[in-house]
Amino acid sequence: MGKSNAAATIWVNGVWFAYDGNQILHDISFEIPRGTFSALLGPNGAGKSTLLKVISGYLEPQRGQVLVCNQQVHSMKDKDRSRLITYVAPEYRSAFEFTVEEAVLMGRIAYSDSVVAQSQRDLKAAEHAMAATKILHLRHRPVTSLSSGEQQRVQIARAICQDPAVLLLDEPTAHLDMSFEIEIMEILTQLVREGRTVLAIFHDVNLALRYASTLFFMKQGRFVESIRPREISPEIIEKVYGAKSRIIADPHADIRYVVPYSIAKS
Repeated sequence: MGKSNAAATIWVNGVWFAYDGNQILHDISFEIPRGTFSALLGPNGAGKSTLLKVISGYLEPQRGQVLVCNQQVHSMKDKDRSRLITYVAPEYRSAFEFTVEEAVLMGRIAYSDSVVAQSQRDLKAAEHAMAATKILHLRHRPVTSLSSGEQQRVQIARAICQDPAVLLLDEPTAHLDMSFEIEIMEILTQLVREGRTVLAIFHDVNLALRYASTLFFMKQGRFVESIRPREISPEIIEKVYGAKSRIIADPHADIRYVVPYSIAKS
């Protein structure tokens, strides 16, 4: 890919990663512009979660570079990196009796020398984050008492409270019912409107087609397609997932949907 693009929030160049000699990522390169919503898609075992962890700085690649806001992710101190990037893991469930407000305030640890004391600025940031995710009424409830959808909103509120430029989310709508799913996607869309950059893993291609501006498809640890939603085709779905499908356009909106109907013959 060569020299980094200053307009890119996320810049990944020639990344290779292996677990115990098992190669997971193969020469991954791509750019994501500032203030955009991108989806990472592909079958199970494609390497999506590993790639997200490499971008977050949690895993370090054997080869290649990752820059976020033109800074080398893997050369940064943890606190500096956490002010720039937040990673929301899939299906997080706390084992501790933190209140919702306490859990959200953990997003401010990157800005404090203490995990206990909070400034007025921290408290205002938490209040804003809880309001944005519609969980203010839950602020004094233990996180362990919440539903999966409510817990997911708490995690996104914590991410907002952290005030990063980039949000990385691993299956943010997994196992949520339709109303919670839409709420989460609308929250992420609003964060992008505010100038943040979102990269999220989805299993639901149709959800990504509706909300994301760019779709990155992975298979067997490699990037195989990078498209705009309007460019989705049965050929891409078969290439990535091995499924036959039809593409249907919504007559009331500029959105396309994938309708799979059979497994492609090898």
